[in-house]
Amino acid sequence: MKLEKVKSALKPMVEASKGAFSKVKKIDLKNLKLKKVNLNIKQLKQLDFNKLSKKIVNKKRFALTVSSVLLATILIMYVYFSGVAYSVNISGKEVGKVRSKKQVEDLLLQVKEEYKQQNTAEIGIGSQIEYTKTRASKKELLESASLEKLLREEVVYTIQSFSIFANDSSIAVFKTKEEAESVLAKVKDAYVKEADKANYKEITFAEKVEVKQEFNEKGKIMGAEEAANFILKGTDEMKIHKVQSGESIWGISRKYNISVENLQKANPKLDPNKIKIDQEINLVVPKPLVSVKTTEVAKYKENIPFEQKVEFSSSLYKDQTNIKVKGVYGERDIVAEVIKINGIEDSRNVISEKVTKEPKTQVVVKGTKEIPAKKGT
Repeated sequence: MKLEKVKSALKPMVEASKGAFSKVKKIDLKNLKLKKVNLNIKQLKQLDFNKLSKKIVNKKRFALTVSSVLLATILIMYVYFSGVAYSVNISGKEVGKVRSKKQVEDLLLQVKEEYKQQNTAEIGIGSQIEYTKTRASKKELLESASLEKLLREEVVYTIQSFSIFANDSSIAVFKTKEEAESVLAKVKDAYVKEADKANYKEITFAEKVEVKQEFNEKGKIMGAEEAANFILKGTDEMKIHKVQSGESIWGISRKYNISVENLQKANPKLDPNKIKIDQEINLVVPKPLVSVKTTEVAKYKENIPFEQKVEFSSSLYKDQTNIKVKGVYGERDIVAEVIKINGIEDSRNVISEKVTKEPKTQVVVKGTKEIPAKKGT
């Protein structure tokens, strides 16, 4: 069957070769560049017709040889290239053979465009697609429908999305940049009360936190509420206790074998002295993926300790003391920069201080008189 196709393909070439041979047969004096030669009888007698005939025969042989080589080359090339194919490998797995790479690339573009319309976002390829040159018969090649099905099932398609990174590690993925930023705002709000926001100089993160655009698998994209809880707790586990009548934080901590300190970490806005019936208490101790860092300028008063001076008196026994002048604490106004990590103070740096009241030294009188010996009874 293949030989018949080869013969059919070579038929026009053979016909062209026959035409070339017929032209060689018609070679005359004109083709031998004798057109402008004015021959007379004497000159014709001097011509060597044996040499002339040999030239004509040699040209015929040359044309025949060239044509034969050309035909053989075309035949070899046709037979070789008619079986060339490519093995398609997706992430190291061979899925089939195709005649050309373009067939695969065109179908990939078609599928990507379809997914782009469905998701209203750019689509990428998460799989590594490689081609290995091989040979294959027509029966071994993938049909277009089969190839398309394989490309849909075996190739991992990614969607243009936005990821939150903490110290260069991706912790959550979102469809839009706005969603990512709103989740970061929710995480901050978990440690900062609305009424206190005006007191903070800066609300940021202890880690290097940034939002980056990249391509991710669609299944990794999270909802805002789900992502906020995951970032705050370091897990998606949920365990809630509803406060009952007569319960206290201490009692709840004993019931679930969780320290009061850890309960407060799990509920950063909780006032342990003011819990209410039906109030929900989170029982999962968080290991947050990011830490909220707040910087505030705090103004407060601080006591200045007073000094103590000792005087000695012979009117008092050695085991007796008396306060002659009572000491008084002084006061100073402090302005300090306070840094908290997840609501817990991490450092305090005093910016300025001003003494508003000097301390008063306390004077203590201590006896020097010998204690009399006790009499026996």
